[in-house]
Amino acid sequence: MTKREDAAAILDQLHTCVPRDLFTRLDELHKGTGFVLGYLSGADGTVHAGDIAKEMNVSTARIAVILNKMEKTGFIRREPSTEDARKTVVKLTQLGRAWIQKTRQQALDRTELLLERVGPEDVWEFIRLSRKIKTAMDE
Repeated sequence: MTKREDAAAILDQLHTCVPRDLFTRLDELHKGTGFVLGYLSGADGTVHAGDIAKEMNVSTARIAVILNKMEKTGFIRREPSTEDARKTVVKLTQLGRAWIQKTRQQALDRTELLLERVGPEDVWEFIRLSRKIKTAMDE
């Protein structure tokens, strides 16, 4: 089999190997809301909207859209910075903290189920190989 034929066969089979439910849920979290909530929960001190944009490598306009949505759902609140009126401070609400806790517990539950069904050795091997593939694709 040539390298090209091998690549075509692998490409045809990749969609059958991806645990879609797990990655779909994780992708939804990282489309904005989940990332911002996780970033805020792990941050020490004051977080400005610009900090989030920089961390996500997106525009401040994109962050404004995400933060507007999150504020409407009650996950965060925004306040003007006391040090610089041009900046906005972003803070988690109790609802946001509760959502993070609930989501983390659900992820842990699903991961435990994965470990029961597949076994920890195979899951770690999957992670090792996934990292290796990601590194190769990022080069």
